[in-house]
Amino acid sequence: MAKHRVLIAYACGPKAEFTQAIAEEIATVLREDGFDTELRPAAEVVSVGPYDAVVLGGALRANRWHRDARRFARRHSAQLRSRPVWLFSSGPSSTSASEPDAPPVPGASRAMDRAGARGHITFGGRPGRPGRPGRPGRPGRLGRFGRLSRPGRSGRSTADRGRYRDRERDRDLGRERDLGRERDLGRERDRERPDDNRTPTTDHPDMTRIRDWAHHIANEVNGP
Repeated sequence: MAKHRVLIAYACGPKAEFTQAIAEEIATVLREDGFDTELRPAAEVVSVGPYDAVVLGGALRANRWHRDARRFARRHSAQLRSRPVWLFSSGPSSTSASEPDAPPVPGASRAMDRAGARGHITFGGRPGRPGRPGRPGRPGRLGRFGRLSRPGRSGRSTADRGRYRDRERDRDLGRERDLGRERDLGRERDRERPDDNRTPTTDHPDMTRIRDWAHHIANEVNGP
């Protein structure tokens, strides 16, 4: 008997590559379950006609499903409704996104209606890197050099005020240089960890849910 062909399409930006990693994990599980899978960016899919089932995933940002995922569902709606379809969202790095009954955002909900999807699930976003639970906050920038406004000072001569401004400017420039060095160091650390944004770690809290959901899809496609 010929293998079922399943398309796993994903939509994400350069800073949300965990969505792609989830799609890759789903494809891996389906292959383990005996399916012929194809992994493609949603924007590159011309037709879903060759596939027996479709899984579509989109990154979440500001409570909006990724534009390419929404366009995919709209463009292929007629063909999607004639085959099994499942949707997933990759949301913020929070436990609330991983609640079993987390509802889809409006864009994903409309896509479910267009595609006649059998289900939707939301996974939490990219986990923190080992040893880096979070980056320290950066000071706000309200002026040209990031200086917060200060109350006016009276009783200073013009020369005094000029020297005061010079000292403040030097301090602000120093802070800017320090921030620049911190950013450069951060980029170096990112380059030393090229896979941190791509591969879900086995201890990520959603890894079991991702694999279980993929097995569920396999059982649904195979039928009773």
